[in-house]
Parts: sequence; C-alpha cells; structure tokens
Amino acid sequence: MRKEESKFITGFISEAGTKSRNNDYFGFVQMENYGIWVIADGFDEEKGADVASRTAVESSIEYFMSYPRFNPEVIEEIMTYVNTKIKKKQEETENYSLMHTSLLIVISNYNSILYGNVGNTRLYHIRGGYIIYQSSDDSISQLLAEENVLSLGDMKYHRQRNDLLQAIGDYSKIKPNIIKKPVTLHEGDVLCLTTIGFWENIDENLMENELSRYEDRKEWMKSLEKKIMNTARNEVENYTFAAVTIEKVAPPEPVEKDRRKLYMKIVAAVFIVTVILLSVCIFNARRKSSIMKRISEYEQASEEEIVKKNFNNSIDELKLVIGEYEKMKPRSRGIIGFLLNSENSRKEMDKKIEDVRKRIETTEKIKKAFENISQGNDNFNKGKYDEASVKYQEAKFNLEQNTYMRDELNIEEIMITLRGRMESISKLKEAQVQEINGNTALISGNYTLAEESYKAASNIYMTNGKADYVPIIEGKIREIQAKQKSVHDGARLSENRGDMLSQTDSAKAKESYYEAREIYETLGDNMKVQEIDNKIEEINARMMSSLQEANNFVQEGLSQMTAKNPSGAISSLTRAKMIYQSMNDRNNADNVDRFISQAQESMKMNEEKENTMAIQQEKMMEYIREKELEIEEERRKREKISETMSRISNLEIAADELYALKRYPESIQKYNEIKETYEGLKSSGDMINQDLKIESLSRKIAGIEGLLYEEQGDSEMGKKNWKEAEEKYRKAIESMEISFIEKEYMQRVEKKLKKAMKKADKKWWQFWK
Repeated sequence: MRKEESKFITGFISEAGTKSRNNDYFGFVQMENYGIWVIADGFDEEKGADVASRTAVESSIEYFMSYPRFNPEVIEEIMTYVNTKIKKKQEETENYSLMHTSLLIVISNYNSILYGNVGNTRLYHIRGGYIIYQSSDDSISQLLAEENVLSLGDMKYHRQRNDLLQAIGDYSKIKPNIIKKPVTLHEGDVLCLTTIGFWENIDENLMENELSRYEDRKEWMKSLEKKIMNTARNEVENYTFAAVTIEKVAPPEPVEKDRRKLYMKIVAAVFIVTVILLSVCIFNARRKSSIMKRISEYEQASEEEIVKKNFNNSIDELKLVIGEYEKMKPRSRGIIGFLLNSENSRKEMDKKIEDVRKRIETTEKIKKAFENISQGNDNFNKGKYDEASVKYQEAKFNLEQNTYMRDELNIEEIMITLRGRMESISKLKEAQVQEINGNTALISGNYTLAEESYKAASNIYMTNGKADYVPIIEGKIREIQAKQKSVHDGARLSENRGDMLSQTDSAKAKESYYEAREIYETLGDNMKVQEIDNKIEEINARMMSSLQEANNFVQEGLSQMTAKNPSGAISSLTRAKMIYQSMNDRNNADNVDRFISQAQESMKMNEEKENTMAIQQEKMMEYIREKELEIEEERRKREKISETMSRISNLEIAADELYALKRYPESIQKYNEIKETYEGLKSSGDMINQDLKIESLSRKIAGIEGLLYEEQGDSEMGKKNWKEAEEKYRKAIESMEISFIEKEYMQRVEKKLKKAMKKADKKWWQFWK
C-alpha cells in the first residue's frame, strides 16, 4: 500500500483570535492510496459562518472517500458538490441564507499533490527552509497585485483583502483555482494550509526564519502562534494553520484520467459553448451594470471627499474604482475570448484604469498644494515670512497647473488669496525693519525717531492682516510718549528757569537754556532746539548791546574826566556801573567804581592827578579791547559748538542706520567717534553736563559689542570651534550686562553659551555618539 511506503505527518492549530467564535474548520484523511487535507474559513460577518466551514470540510472528505482519485477533475467535482451542499443549507435555514466560506483542498498520492482553492484560504509549499510557492487568492487585492498596483507584501494590509470575487455558497457557478499538473514532493517538504487570520499576521520571511530555528515542527507552530497573538493589530481574525511534513514519499504514479467526464464533455461541448456564450453575455451585462453603478458611487464619493479636503479618502475611493475596473476585465481566452472580444475589452479597461491613476496623481498634487498652503499659513502667523513665501509659491505653481475640479475647490479665490498673502509678506518684512529701527532708536534715546518707526510698522501691520501685532506696537508708543513727557518736562523746567533769569542773570540763564537745548536735541524736537538757540542769541545780543552801552558810558565818563568835568564823568560812570552790575560783571563794576572814586578825587586833585587819570584811561581802553576780544571769542566758540553738535547729529543718524543693518563694527566706530567728540567738548570746557550722554553712548557701544561678539560666537559655532565660541559668548554677556540692551537678548546668548560649553566639554570619542 502506498500509505505504508510514505510518511506524512500532520499537525494543526485553530483558534478564534480576538473573535467570540471560531468560524475556521480543518480536516484530513489518509487512506491506503490517497490522502486529502481540507481547510475552510467561514465569513465572520454572516450568520452560520461556522456551519458553512464545517459543512465544506466534511462534505469534501465525504465525497473524496466515496470517489477517491488523483486528478484535477476530482477536485472540481468536490468543489461543485460542496457548493451544492452549502446552497442547500442556505435554502433550508433562513438565518443561513447569506453564509459563505473560503475553501482549500489538497489531495495526494503520497508522491505528488494537486490542490484547488476558492476565496482567500492559502497554501504555502516550503522546501529547503524556503517558500517556493504560494497559492493565489480570489480577492480584489490579488488582482491589484497582479496588475502591479499593489505589492504582494502589502496585500495583507489592503482594505479589500476580504473583498472576494467568489466563494463557496455563491449562487452563480464557482470557478475554482485548480492546478492542472501534479507537484512532485521531496522528502523534507512542508505543506502549510492557512486561513486569513494566519497569513495576514505572519510574514512569509518570518515563517522561514522560525522554521530554521526549530527542528521540532510542534515548537515551530507554537512560536508562530505566539507571533500572531503579539501582532500590532487591534483585532485578530480566526486563525487556522495546518502543517503537513513529508518525511518520506512513495514511488511515482501516473495521474488517473477520468474518461467518463471527458466523454460527457465532448458530447455536451457544442451545447455548452452556445449556452456559455449566451450566459456569459447576460452575466457580463448584469455584472457590468452592477460594477458601473459602484464605480459611479465611488467616483462621486471621491469628488465629495475632495470638496471636503479629505484627499486621502478621495484617493482611496479612486483606488476602489481601479479595483472595480479590474473586475470588469474579461477572463475569457481562446475561442470564447475571441468571440466575446475580450482582448479589446481588457485594453479599454486598462485605458480607464490609467485615467483613474492620472486623477489620483492630480489629487496628490492638489493635496500637496493645500498642505503647502497650511504650512505657509503657520509660518505666516509665526512671522516666518520667507518660509511662508516659499510654501505659497509651491502651492500657487501646483494650483495654476491644475484643471481638475477648479470650481468645486474655489481655486480662483484661493489663488487671489495667495497672491494677496505674497504681496502682504513683502510689506510685513518692511514692518519688521521699521520695528527694529524703532527698538534701536528707543535704546539710543531718540524717542521721536522711535515713535515714527513704530507708527510706520503699526500702519503696515494693520493693513496687512496682522492687527494682533498693533496693540504691542501701541504699547511701545505709549511707553515712548511717557518717557518723552518726563524728559520734556525736565527740559521745560530748565527753559522756564532760563526765562526767569534772562533779564536778571544772563549767564545762569544761558546755562539753563543750554541744559534745555541738549534735552530737546536728544528728543529730536528741532523746533524747540531752534527756539532755545534764538533765546540764547537774544541774550548774547542783549549782553553785547548792554556791554557796548556800558562801554560807551565809560568812554563818555573818561572823556568827561579828561575834559575836567568830574561831575559829568561821575554821572556816566555811575550808569555804566549799573549796567555791569545787571550783567553780573563784578570786575568791570569794580573797575568803574574805582573810576568814580578817581573822578570824585579828581575834583580835588591837581594836574599830577590828571596825568594819572590819563594812564588809567589807557588801561581802561585796553581792558575794553580785551573784553571785546573775549566777546568775539565767545561768539566763535558757540558757532564751533553748533557746528560740532550738527556733525554729532549726522554721525548718530549714520550709526543708528548701520546698527539697524547689523553692520556692528562700523556702527561702533561711529558711536566711538561721537563719544570722543563729546569728551573733547567736555575737556575743553565748551559744554557742560555731558557725563550722562557719554555714559549713555558707552552703554550703547557695549550693547552693540555684545551683539557683535554673539555674531562672532555663532560663526565659531558654525565652524565647530567650541572654545572660541564660548569665549565670544562670554564677552557678549559681559558687554550686554553694562548696556541698555533688552534681557531677551542676554538670555538668548546665555542659552548659546551653555550649548557651546556643553560642546567644548565633550571628549573626542563622545562626538561619535
């Protein structure tokens, strides 16, 4: 007997997985000359799924034991018989009217095997530790894989892996996948019969790897079962895995020919061909109508998903359309295929599939465009205008090229919005520059320039979709106005003090006016600066006029004394003395007082006294000339100071612009030049109270040096010179600590210093981590 000449060992596992009921069924029988192995997978969603799978297995074994043979025809007979049994049970029990099952049948003569399947039960043939063959499924995912739309490895994840083209229990005639030529077995071969719960959770490579680890087939099966339960899927289908190990094969035996069937087929051939042609036409017409209806539904759903911006769902619907077109491809070949014009129909379906793929490609581009718009909006809202501009440009290019569903997606309105956003970006970048200029002017104390810059930035933000920035800018403007008011009040106080002293003490009045002028100039109030200059010039003019008048009275008094008219001299000299005293010119007043005394004595003195008077007159004239020279020197000094202050103002504007452009070395050079000029004025005594201005400039220079050191530290970091970067960042912090610069700048440098210190402290081998 052939069974005794061979050794086939069968083991299997069958569990419900995470389901409440196990709808899988497996059975086998080894007779004297033949063996049969059958596995079935009832559809979980249908009532009676367990009944369908058990009936299929038991009916298969029952038929084979009644008519044992080894040829493809017997497998087809078993499939037909089982399908009839299932349909009968559907008719007998209303609850079972929809039950279906997948079925795999393997028969052997202990030397070779033949097999056939319907649905998605699967057979693996392992030889030498590797899977040399696996059966095909009757599923949409299998069709997609055959058309290279889907890889074999991805079939187990595809949503249509359970959408079957046929199953046991269908009312239409089933067409089992039956191999025509026997597969010769070798000693050591393993045949694996599986349901979807097994093969969708176990990778083929994993089967091979685990097989190489375990010589004991039971241990191998246990390890695979553990892998199934450890899968990442939330739900595990019913799984059944039967392994038939061939340890010994019987001698070869020719395949039996079922001549009775052959004769019956020959007799019925003409009739069948006629009926087939008619049936196929009717079936294809109905099937095509049903498929076209589903295609229309999928395409409509795809367009609805696009309108909702659910592009992934739209693409999935289009892939379902491809699956339906695949179903419409005729399988007929040969004479029947020629009569039904199958080749042209397949080409037509291929063309439609290609059109759908182009729509998928277009949808992908639209999806990318909307993703770019979303990313661009995020960058725009965060103030990253250059990055936003790039994303908007990419989206604009894709949408301009697109002609698909433009009206439904409001593409034209989106394009207008994109162009508006791109125009706003250039203006908003200008607003950022204005805001930086305002910050720089605020640090330097130039409140007028700072306020103008902030107002310009606020206007741009308001008109370009950034109204939320405006309250921040307005807060800065209010802060400036408060500081301006405080400083302006101080300047006004000095000016008022000058006004009060201008008629009684010209020197102190001028000192107060100069204090007010310096503050007004710092505030950028040129009108008030000019007003103060006018008051100073008025005092200077009045002092010159009074001095000239006093000098004239002195001249007249001296002339009277020369003319031997002491009383007239005393009158003129007394008037001169009163003018000198009003000017707070004590020296001249004392000198004139002496002249008066001399005039009084001259009335009693002789000619010798008159000679002495002449000498005194000459000294007085010399003194008057010296005073006139002093007044002229004072005028020239003030003109020089005015020119110097004008040059300082121009230097400060240039320094502020260089700072705003981040040209820090040049900006530092300009500020140092301004500082040296102020120090020169202070040391020469030309101006007073410059210490605050010099200190302000020193702190501003320190702040800019801090930013320069930060920039140099960034450069060293880019070159991976960690120690040099650390030194630069430390210098930056030291400079910023003595400056007016905002805390956030110092905090930023401190973070960079920590990073540089961390990098500098790493050992050479740590950089390999």
